Amino acid sequence: MAYYIRDTLGATPVLSARRPTINEFFLSCYTLSVYTGCEFGCPYCDSWIFQDRPLNEYVRVPLDLPQHLAAELEQVERGDLVAITALSDPYQPAEQTYRITRQALQVLADRRQPCLVLTKSVAVLEDKALLQRMNEQSLAVVMMTLVTADPHLSERLEGKAPPPALRLEALGELKRAGVPVGVALVPIMPYVTDRQTALRALLRACAEAGVDFVVWDYLHIPNERHRVRVNEILARVGTFPASYYRDLYQGQPVVNPLYRQELDAEILTRCDGLGLEVRAPHRLFAGRLSARNEAALLLKHAAFRDRVQGRTLMADTQRTLADQVYGGQIDQAALRETPLYPQLREVLGLGGADRSGG
Repeated sequence: MAYYIRDTLGATPVLSARRPTINEFFLSCYTLSVYTGCEFGCPYCDSWIFQDRPLNEYVRVPLDLPQHLAAELEQVERGDLVAITALSDPYQPAEQTYRITRQALQVLADRRQPCLVLTKSVAVLEDKALLQRMNEQSLAVVMMTLVTADPHLSERLEGKAPPPALRLEALGELKRAGVPVGVALVPIMPYVTDRQTALRALLRACAEAGVDFVVWDYLHIPNERHRVRVNEILARVGTFPASYYRDLYQGQPVVNPLYRQELDAEILTRCDGLGLEVRAPHRLFAGRLSARNEAALLLKHAAFRDRVQGRTLMADTQRTLADQVYGGQIDQAALRETPLYPQLREVLGLGGADRSGG
């Protein structure tokens, strides 16, 4: 069990700075981290590198976070989504005692601020009624992180988190309550969770649970300290020597582009076959975010599919347009270069004449 340290924030902001580009996974312009430290302590998590002490040794509880959040939201546009993701799980065991996440959600609900919550914990169900009301008023999305559908492997990789089946059941219950739900297959770990049979089982489980969408990304190894931890994981879950990752990572924090491209294409094909959306579908956020954010997400989501399917030039064009639109630079002539133009024109309320600017 972790030590809980009751604390106050002082002058420390609770919201991140507004993102320079919208987060296509989590639909977000801002990030909110409720607790510091995480009792789940999953060994593959990037958060280990931001702690001097072990990630799961202590949890800092910011008692005044709701008050700070209410004040900072005064400077946030109503159409900007706040994602409760960041470096710790908002529904880790400390939440059972302190309810800081619930209080933060209440602040967001009072302001009708769009929100997305990423968690591994089925304790999110305790706030089902609040999340349901938030989604009716503006937008509230819940995502669960899943790395495998295999309960035995999950226990070895993330033993303090609920089993995968319970997480999927929780998402099903939230969806029946009218709350949009997604799954983050994060991280996909080469040689551990990337086998075809494992991915097929995981995606099928997501489809059977009726989730609205999935996203995925790959194991990040930002420094040598984390590389040692990853090597320990490999030794613990199988007979994988550290050399297995040398070719894939080549000393870099991310997997090589060819591995990413090939596996992205395979996962996309499997998702299409199962009827699984690979990003949050437009119907979930249509009219619930600012027009610029909505249009930027449409462009980014289309760019992802274009890249995976080999339309590199179109993907680059749409990503550039997404960042321009998100920043308020709307060039109708440039937007005409994308197949999304009719939809973007409607979302952005553009007339027939070209215009530039905010």
